[in-house]
Amino acid sequence: MTETLLLLVLAYTAMVALLVLALISSHWSVIAKLMLLVLASGLYWGSYLGWKDSQGWPASVEVPDKFLLHFAVIEEPDDSDGTEGAIYLWLTDLYKDQLAPEPRAYQLPYDQELHARVESAMRRAKAGNLQLGIKAGGDDLPEVKRFRQQLGEHPLDLEFVAVPDPSLPEK
Repeated sequence: MTETLLLLVLAYTAMVALLVLALISSHWSVIAKLMLLVLASGLYWGSYLGWKDSQGWPASVEVPDKFLLHFAVIEEPDDSDGTEGAIYLWLTDLYKDQLAPEPRAYQLPYDQELHARVESAMRRAKAGNLQLGIKAGGDDLPEVKRFRQQLGEHPLDLEFVAVPDPSLPEK
């Protein structure tokens, strides 16, 4: 990844140099030139962030309210290394009871209770029972979620249940 990141930085630097050269030789106003330079720099930063998300790095965004659990990796905190630990989940969103086209990786802060729940769900999944994840309080209104975050409440209460068997049509 480091080589790719270095190559991107060099490519973006070369593009900015070409942009500056083009702007110096143009007859546009100084304000237009500065705005174009700021816009190009902002696009570079946005493309960098988008590139990181598109390469399979776990997202630090909220877990969906309802999802299908595929796999989990638990990294426990280690005081000797100074790592805080994390829980990585590979999920497919079930928005309006429809599977999203692609699964996504999520990174959650380490929590012992969540660790136990995820580990238990993974054992059941390895035994052949697909696991459906439901976030408690997930159906709250966005205003309620925002209010809870302002109060400092960040509990992530995930519950895992087996996916029910599909109902077969009668003969």
